[in-house]
Amino acid sequence: MHLDETSSTPFYQQIFDEFRAGIESGAYPAHSKLPSIRGLANDLGCSRNTIEAAYRLLVQEGFAKSRPGSGYTVQDASFLQATPPSSHAQAGGLLQEHLDSREAASAAAAAEADAAAGGARGAGGAGGAGAAVRFDFTYGNLQKGTFPAASWRTITDDILLSVEREHADAYPDPLGELELRTEVSWRLCALRGIKCTPEQIIIQGGTQSSVQNLLTLFNGATDVVAMDDPGYDGVRAVIERNHFTVAPCRVMETPDAFLSDVDASGARLVYVTPSSQFPTCTHMPFTTRKRLIDWAAEHDAYILEDDYCRDFRYKDRPVPPLQSIDTRQRVIYMGTFSKSLSPALRMNYLVLPPELIERWREVFSGAYSAVPWLSQAVLARFLSSGLWDRHLRRLQARNRRKYELLVDALREHMGDKVEVMENGTGMHLLVNVPDGRPQSELIAAARRAGVQVYGTEQYWIRKENALPGCVLVGFSAIEEKDIEPGVRALARAWFG
Repeated sequence: MHLDETSSTPFYQQIFDEFRAGIESGAYPAHSKLPSIRGLANDLGCSRNTIEAAYRLLVQEGFAKSRPGSGYTVQDASFLQATPPSSHAQAGGLLQEHLDSREAASAAAAAEADAAAGGARGAGGAGGAGAAVRFDFTYGNLQKGTFPAASWRTITDDILLSVEREHADAYPDPLGELELRTEVSWRLCALRGIKCTPEQIIIQGGTQSSVQNLLTLFNGATDVVAMDDPGYDGVRAVIERNHFTVAPCRVMETPDAFLSDVDASGARLVYVTPSSQFPTCTHMPFTTRKRLIDWAAEHDAYILEDDYCRDFRYKDRPVPPLQSIDTRQRVIYMGTFSKSLSPALRMNYLVLPPELIERWREVFSGAYSAVPWLSQAVLARFLSSGLWDRHLRRLQARNRRKYELLVDALREHMGDKVEVMENGTGMHLLVNVPDGRPQSELIAAARRAGVQVYGTEQYWIRKENALPGCVLVGFSAIEEKDIEPGVRALARAWFG
C-alpha cells in the first residue's frame, strides 16, 4: 500500500479506498485479519489516528468488523445493498465527491475524538419513553444522527437555487414527481427484478395512507381483505375503519395452514409481508409465493406485498419479491423509505398492475400527491447522485452489528430461560418468556429496571392465539454500546 502525498485525498480515505477495493476483489477474504493499527501506521509512516479513522470507516461501511482484543477482521459484505452496474449511478458525480469528502471528514473527526477519549460516547437510549428509561428497545424509530442532514441540506439548497425551483409555483404531478418515480422504477428493476415503469408508481405519504387510498379501488360492502395473523395492526386498523371484513390467516403454523386460510377467506385482497413477516420476521417460502400468486389469478384477487424491511437481512439472501415472479399481474408492490431514511418524511410508494393504475387515475383524477414537491425532488437527487447507496450500506452494516450484539447478549444473559424468535431479518426480534407471566408483568418489571420493551398481543387478530409472554425487542434506535448492558439489566429484572 502506498500513500500519495501529492493527492488532495486525505490519507485515511486513501487507506479506506485501498482496503475496500481489496475486499471487493477478494484479495482480503472474509474473516481474515487486517494489519494491526500500530504496524500499519509504522509501515506507512502516518499516525495511528489516521489508520484508526480508515478502519472505523471500513466498519461503518460494513467491510470490516472490530473485535475487542483481536483487532479488525474482514466482514462478509455480500449482504450489503449492491449499486446497479449502470452509469446512471454516476449522475451528480461532483455533488457525490463533495459530500463524500464532507461525510468522510466528519467520520474521521469522530473517530479521532473517540480515540482521544478512549472511545467513550454519551449515554442514553434513543427512544422517547421518558427520562426513567435508560435502555429503550423501541422498533421503528431510527438511531439519532441517522438522517443524512448535511447531504439533504446541500441538495435542498442546490434545488432551490436552480431552475427546478419553478416546480414550487405549480401543482404537483398527481402520481408524484416523475424524476422520483423514474429513479424508484429503475432501482426496482435493477436491484429487485421488479417489472414496472414510472407510470405504474405512485408516491404516497406512508403505509397507512397508501392502504387507505388503495382500498378505494375495492368495495367494502362485498370485498374481504385477508392478512397475516399475527400481522401489522396499523394496516388492520385502516382496513377496519373503512368497513372491510378482515380474514385472519395463520403464519406461525405451516405454509399449508396459511394458504388454507387464504382460500377459505374468499378475499379480494390479501395483505402480506413476505420478505420479513411482521412481527415474526419469518420468510415466505418461494413455493408458497408461487401458490399464492396462482390462487390470486384463479380467484380474481390481488396481493398487496408490503416489502417494508427488505433492505435489512443478516443471514441469507432474500427470496425474490412476489411481484418479480408474478406473470399474472396480481401483485401490488409497496415500498417505504421510513426504515432506511426517515420515518418523519412520510414517503413511500405503490407499484400498481396496469388494470389498477387505470382505475386509480379515474378515482383520483382530481387529487394531488400529499408528499411535498421539495421532499420528492431532494430524494430523487439523493438517489441519483449515489449518496443513497452509501447511506444504505452504512445503515445495513450498523443494523447487522446491532442484530448480532442483541442475539449474542440474549443468549449469554438469559440462555434457555427465553425463546428468541428471530430469522436474521428486520429491525427487531421477539423474545418469549415461557414461564406463564403475562406481557404486562414482564414489561412493567423491565420498566422498573430502566428498560423499555414492547407488547405483542395487539398483533394477533385471534387474541386467544397470542403468546402470553412474548415481547418485542427492537434495535433500530438504541445505540450499539447500550445493547449488552440493556439486555443484562433486562435479565436481572426478569430473573433476578
